Amino acid sequence: MSFFKDEREQKFILVYQAYVDEIYQYAYLRTGMSHATAEDITQEIFMDAYKGFFGFKGLCSERTWIFKIARNKLNDFYRKQYSPKFEIIEMDDYLAEHMDDPAQDVQEILVKSFEREKVRDCLEALSEQYRIVLVLKYIDERTVKDIAVIVGKSPKAVESILQRAKKAFIKNYAKYEEGL
Repeated sequence: MSFFKDEREQKFILVYQAYVDEIYQYAYLRTGMSHATAEDITQEIFMDAYKGFFGFKGLCSERTWIFKIARNKLNDFYRKQYSPKFEIIEMDDYLAEHMDDPAQDVQEILVKSFEREKVRDCLEALSEQYRIVLVLKYIDERTVKDIAVIVGKSPKAVESILQRAKKAFIKNYAKYEEGL
């Protein structure tokens, strides 16, 4: 029995090594580009994955399964940032499989563009509330209605927050440009 457990743990280690960088990048982009927060969430994702790994039945790919856990952890993060009221938005297997495909040019372009120092610094200068709604809208491409459900606010309130967040970002960007 001990040998079987060791074999399963080795398999989990291989899964971890295969996806840890990709999951970290996914979390990093969706937490306002905070290294510490992304590291914490990545650790929580893989702790949950480890707990459920031996019950994983293989009805979807390991990648899809890990990304479902990541998506749920990030929804928990958003919920904690905004409000105790939250409805979990389920993600179907097809969307999970294709949404974060590293072969997609759009995802690669977004990752590269958001890596630039100016954008990262401007986002980091914003309040966490503004960073989160901008990430949900422009990285996750969520609708205002979806964002409203996630953050526990009305769609009108989210539109208002988005407008203020965009103005604050543009202001930070202009200040950054002046400082160069």
